[in-house]
Amino acid sequence: MSVDLMRPDDVALLRQTSREVRQALRGAVSFGGLSENGRVRVTAVAGASKRLTSIVLSPSRGLGGRSWETGQPLAVDDYENAEDITHDFDDQILGEGIVGLAVAPIIVRRHLRGLLYAGTRSPARASEVLRLLERQAGRVAHELNIRDQVDHRVRLILAAAGGTGQPPVGEQVDPGADALTPRQVDILRLVSLGLKNAEIAAHLGLSVPTVKSYLRTVMARLHASTRQAAVVEARRRGLLP
Repeated sequence: MSVDLMRPDDVALLRQTSREVRQALRGAVSFGGLSENGRVRVTAVAGASKRLTSIVLSPSRGLGGRSWETGQPLAVDDYENAEDITHDFDDQILGEGIVGLAVAPIIVRRHLRGLLYAGTRSPARASEVLRLLERQAGRVAHELNIRDQVDHRVRLILAAAGGTGQPPVGEQVDPGADALTPRQVDILRLVSLGLKNAEIAAHLGLSVPTVKSYLRTVMARLHASTRQAAVVEARRRGLLP
């Protein structure tokens, strides 16, 4: 399995964060998108219709474009009458009845990776909304950074080993009833590359306790007393390259 296929869905992370922002602001609209090819397309929406997914941002356009350009969180209390932003997306924003709008950039290693918004349909304290968005955008940035680092490390290890490779030539033991699930194989593959439980959890979008639980099951199924013994046994059975 390739590194890219093993990476958790970044859009799913943004969608979950949008839901959390909406819940924290008691029903506000929350939405956001990740950067791709010099644009940010809204792909995560909570509390509003899909019309917001037609928003595609570039630097300097709209409130999000200004945030992108400055690298700072920004807010307007009266979006409709704000004079210091372009109004490229009025149809979408005003169409949802949004009055106050705030946005925070998601920045990883000095590069913009996305934008996270919160919109209220009645006047709200912009400072409180901005603090929440900054905190949540920071969490997303931290998670993306971890995923990037794990991806980079795995690629280096695979490159040094000559790629993902095929199971070694030799006797292949029929796994029979002891076959592992695809997720168990994914986890054991990362163990074989030297990753720790926290790194495996970040890479696969799981919690650390869940990774530990998978490993206990794998070790029991393979009759192995340690993680590395499980790797050796899985390779012997042809379950792992």
